[in-house]
Amino acid sequence: MLAPHIKKKVDELWSRFWAAGLTNPLVAVEQITYLLFLKRLEDIDLKRQQRGFPSIYAGFETCKWSYIRQEKTNPTHLIEVVFPWLRDLDKHFTGASADGTELASLNNRMADAYFQLDPNKGKVLSDAIDKIDELFARAGDGSAAQDIMGDTFEYLLSEVATAGKNGQFRTPRHLIRFMVELLDPEPGQRIIDPAAGTGGFLFSAQQYLMRKYTAKETRDGVETPNFVLEWDGAPHRTDGVEARYVEKEVIELGKRVKRNCWDLMHDGHYFVGIDNDRTMARIGWMNMVLHGLNDPHLFQGDSLSERNGKPQLAKIVEQETYQFVLANPPFTGTVDAIDLDDDSARFPKGNKKVAVAGRSDKKTLAITDKSELLFMWLMLDLLEVGGRCAVIIPEGVLFGNTDAHVRLRRELLTEHVVEGVISLPGGVFQPYTGVKTSILIFRKETRRDDKQTLNGSITPRTEHVWFYEVEEDGYSRDAKRNPRPGQNNDLWDALEKFKAWRTQGLSGAQQNEKVLLQPTFRAERWRQALLRDTADKLTPAGEAFAALPDTSMWDGQVWGIHELFTELPAAPNEAEAFVIANAQTAFIELLVKRLAPLAGAAYQRGGNHSEEQTAKDWEKAIKIFEVDLKRTAKECESCFEKEDSPALAIWKNLVKSQKVDSELMQRALGHYHNGATYSINPSPVNPAFKPKKPLSDDEWKTALLAIAREVAKLDGFDVTLRSLAIDQVSELKVAKHWVVPVRASAINSEWQSADGQLTGSHDANGMVRPAYIESMLAAGLYDDKGELKEGLLDPDCIEGRDCNLSAGQYKPFDFTQLKSDKSVSELIGELKSTEQQIIGGLDKLLAMVEGRE
Repeated sequence: MLAPHIKKKVDELWSRFWAAGLTNPLVAVEQITYLLFLKRLEDIDLKRQQRGFPSIYAGFETCKWSYIRQEKTNPTHLIEVVFPWLRDLDKHFTGASADGTELASLNNRMADAYFQLDPNKGKVLSDAIDKIDELFARAGDGSAAQDIMGDTFEYLLSEVATAGKNGQFRTPRHLIRFMVELLDPEPGQRIIDPAAGTGGFLFSAQQYLMRKYTAKETRDGVETPNFVLEWDGAPHRTDGVEARYVEKEVIELGKRVKRNCWDLMHDGHYFVGIDNDRTMARIGWMNMVLHGLNDPHLFQGDSLSERNGKPQLAKIVEQETYQFVLANPPFTGTVDAIDLDDDSARFPKGNKKVAVAGRSDKKTLAITDKSELLFMWLMLDLLEVGGRCAVIIPEGVLFGNTDAHVRLRRELLTEHVVEGVISLPGGVFQPYTGVKTSILIFRKETRRDDKQTLNGSITPRTEHVWFYEVEEDGYSRDAKRNPRPGQNNDLWDALEKFKAWRTQGLSGAQQNEKVLLQPTFRAERWRQALLRDTADKLTPAGEAFAALPDTSMWDGQVWGIHELFTELPAAPNEAEAFVIANAQTAFIELLVKRLAPLAGAAYQRGGNHSEEQTAKDWEKAIKIFEVDLKRTAKECESCFEKEDSPALAIWKNLVKSQKVDSELMQRALGHYHNGATYSINPSPVNPAFKPKKPLSDDEWKTALLAIAREVAKLDGFDVTLRSLAIDQVSELKVAKHWVVPVRASAINSEWQSADGQLTGSHDANGMVRPAYIESMLAAGLYDDKGELKEGLLDPDCIEGRDCNLSAGQYKPFDFTQLKSDKSVSELIGELKSTEQQIIGGLDKLLAMVEGRE
């Protein structure tokens, strides 16, 4: 998570490029990303040199980030020196020297990389380089810097407020994490996103694996993972360390080999993405590089197009080679059907044929040119048998009535297993679009070569479909999509209930029907522990950490203030109350000591002065003290964060609240007189009196600085975290999930078995007879036109409704929600009466038309 001051710097960076004329959001992001990549590239090259390989900067040292900083006011240096070198970056290293690094899949990606900032905008470039250095100076060069770099890039992408081409929208990250967790991948299982965009699904899958294998420790007798989750599920402190001790058998190059899970989790071969837009693909690839994934396999290409003559694309989209598909493919787009892959096993063919240049025969076109449907068939083809997919689709895919829509749904239900449909609120893609969407989860069950004719002669592999209706996803539903941390979030409830459905079937689905499951939420204050400067000296703000036993493990990392300073409570409001109370006590004790000589002097003079003069003496002493306090307290402000410091505001309020009243002066006099109690009224001077030694200026400042350091412990930013367990229960008035059978036979009381022994399709317990099902399948459920024959299926089952998969179609009606003073039976009676009146009216109208009345 980025601290507010870092987000502020990113916003300023964005604004500077925008003001410089780069008003296309994607172009601005790309230009900033180039700078981030150039900074990261120097670290990558250092690791290569440590392995004994020559530097990629040999002969081009002026392309290093450390040199670019020296030329930061000169855009021409980037335009004419650095970027020409960057476009030829592949030529500056061998394949062997790139193995295991981010450069392994560079693949000429930078061939058309150009820096587009106006050469006259030197101040803009200088500011941008300074801000990038400021962003990462706090985190050094280790994993903390990499985390900040990845998070910075994600925050940049979140600021892109315009849609891409052909209905491409940035998928909200909390939905991506939710979908990854629905699939629950393991290291060594290949994942593909055929419409990858900026690579969000891919690096989130890797994050999930890191979270899954994070080290555990025993707390209160319970083994607990060390990672923490933000309120929206964003993981922090994932180390993946347990994966270092686990090996898994995987198939590579046609052979079974054992590999370490840590290596598998960082191997880009297992995280594959394609995007048709070259700029988007390059941004996505750099995003994965900035997140520390080795050899990212995110390529530019059209995953739906013809593969002949495109060996790299053909290898990536080879059928039945992936265990998981995660995607949010383009909505409402159409493609040129002539350019589609001519693999009839991938895309079902229609009846239309067209002439194609270079071919003697006519090409039979696919059944549809709708991108959302074609992507669904592509994803089915990419999965191996047993592989699973979670995909965001527009609602029309679930209920559309074209031949292609119905065929797709029938194929999913009949030959594969639709595990669930999760209906999302209409505003999840605001501000891009208000299109209503759902998440479809399915498992491939039939090999492409074993597909059968969909005539209803076989029993669907999907017996029941689990539906869930999400109403709240943690964000406001308007175009602003403001976060609502700590509020009810249906995604957590859906996740737990889906797991129960998938592992326990119908019995699992019946659990917690009228119960909402939620995690607990808590607030903490976090801060980045910047302890030492480049000269390895404690920073002014780092003085607050001086008492820590080992500062090296904390430096540059983000921690809770209660972890850094164990005396503090975890809750920010409690920590503030604790520190303020202690600081106030320390302040009073210190002020008494500082006031003592001033109060004593005024007291001594008071014995020889009038009451009026004594009052003036006291007033003068107080003013001297107040000026002294303000000046010294101002000097102590170096202990606090320079920006967005909650502790500094507390410090200023503490200083401001220190009022010198008669009680304080009396205590100061007591200290002056070695603890004796004295009145502040004038008294004769005692020549033999020896006052207590006053505080020196250095002692005063040191003591005040110590209080400031205690208050500075409160610096940081507040976050809302959720518990790992989702176990908080509250009552629901209406169920949010339901299960619907795919095929259910209608009651046919007139049916008889061939031997005449059985009468009626269902037995006395209401169960359908197997013999009836056999006879029904033998006769076929569908006619020659592919239409369902009437009267065979229950109209409330999914197949009885043209395989409609829209959740709202099957939402149970809850009679308890009816607002009426009449009973349900009375309302039904009224409906029946109204129905009879309508039928009677129609009969009368028909008679009039036929001339019988």
